[in-house]
Amino acid sequence: MKPLFISKYPPIEGYVSSLTYWLARGLSGRGHRVTVVTNAFEVEDRHRELLEGGDLDRYQEGALAVRNTDPFQEYRLIPQANPFCEKLAAAAIELAPEADLLDAWYLVSYGAAGMLAKAATGLPLVLRHAGSDLGRLGANPHLRPLVRALLRGADAVVASRRSGPRLRELGAPASRVHSIPVSVDTGAFNPAAGPADLGVPADLPVVTFIGKVTRGKGLPELLAAASRVRADFRLLVLTSDLAALRELGISPKLRRKLVVRPFVPPWRVPGIIRASRCVVLPEHRFPVPAHSPILPREVLACGTCLVLSDELGAKVAGGAIRGGEHAVCVRPGATERFARKLELLVKDGELAQRVGRAGHGLSRRLEDFEGYLKANERLHRSLIRGGKKAQGTRRKA
Repeated sequence: MKPLFISKYPPIEGYVSSLTYWLARGLSGRGHRVTVVTNAFEVEDRHRELLEGGDLDRYQEGALAVRNTDPFQEYRLIPQANPFCEKLAAAAIELAPEADLLDAWYLVSYGAAGMLAKAATGLPLVLRHAGSDLGRLGANPHLRPLVRALLRGADAVVASRRSGPRLRELGAPASRVHSIPVSVDTGAFNPAAGPADLGVPADLPVVTFIGKVTRGKGLPELLAAASRVRADFRLLVLTSDLAALRELGISPKLRRKLVVRPFVPPWRVPGIIRASRCVVLPEHRFPVPAHSPILPREVLACGTCLVLSDELGAKVAGGAIRGGEHAVCVRPGATERFARKLELLVKDGELAQRVGRAGHGLSRRLEDFEGYLKANERLHRSLIRGGKKAQGTRRKA
C-alpha cells in the first residue's frame, strides 16, 4: 500500500507528531511505501525539537519519505497569513498519483487539508483526531461547522477508546467510526534501550520532566516540590520554551540542580527515559478533558519509574495504572507530600527500580504494537478496495 499522511511530524513536538512518526515508520517497516506531508519545518522555536546530524537517518528511513512545506517563502496575503492548510493540500495533491489513500491526523487544520486533497483527487480519506479537536476546537462556534463537515465527509474516522460517542455527537456517521487504540512501539521503548548521555555525573539521580510549559502540565508544582528535596539530584526539564520557563521564577536553591535541554525527536526519547531515575508527569486541571498522552505508557514500557498525578493516572490506559504498584501517584498541589515522595525516590534507587519493573509488567499486558499496525493495515486496505470499486462503478455509468 501507499498511504499518504498529512500531519504534524518531527521536529514539531507533541503527541500527534510522535504518534504519526511511529505509525508511519511501523507501516513502512512492514513493506508499505509511506509518505508524510507536513509543515514541521515551519514550527515556532518554542515547539521545536532539536534535530542533530545523527537524527537525519531516522527522520525518513527505508520506504518512508517526508515532504515538508517551504518555510522560507513569504506569502503576500491580505490580511497577512501563512496559508499552511492550502500548502499541505497542494503538496498532497501533487503527490497523489503515487498514493492510494490519504490519512490526516488532527482535524484542524490537517484534516481540512486532507478533505481538499480528497476533493481534488478522489482518494479515500481517513481522519484521526487530537483531544483539542473534540474539546476547545470542536466546541468553538466558528470552527464547529467545519469539524462536523470533515467528520461527515471522511471515508473513515479513527477513534480512541473513549472518543467514539463525542465523534458521533459531532456528526461522524457511526458506520465510519473505527476504534483503533494507539500502542507504544515496544521495539523502541523497552528496558534494553541504551541510556542517553545527559551530561550529569553518574552518581547523581536524574528526575525528568518532558512537556510544554503550559497551564495544566504541572511544572510549577514540580518545581515547588523539587526545591524542598534535601538530597542531591538533578532535575532535567525537556522544553524549548525557555522564556516561559524563566517566567516561573525558579528558586536559587533549585537552580543549581536544574538541567534544561530542548525537546528531542521521538526516537531519542527512550534514551532520555532510560537515563532517568524517574520521569514525573504531574499534569492536573488540564483544560482538555479528553487529553490522554502516550508518554506515561512509554515510560512504563521502558521499565523506568513513573511518577504521575492522580488525574493523569485515571485517564491513561483506561485507569489500569495503580498508584503504589505500577507507578507513584501524587497530588501536585500537596507540595510537602509531593516533595517527600520525590525525595524517597531520589534516595532509594532500588525502590524506583521495583516500581519501574512493575510498570513494565503492566506495559507488557497493555501494548500490542504489531496488532495496532495490523488494524491500521486492515482499515487502509478496506478503503482502498472500496475506492477502486467506486471508481469502476463510475466508469461503467
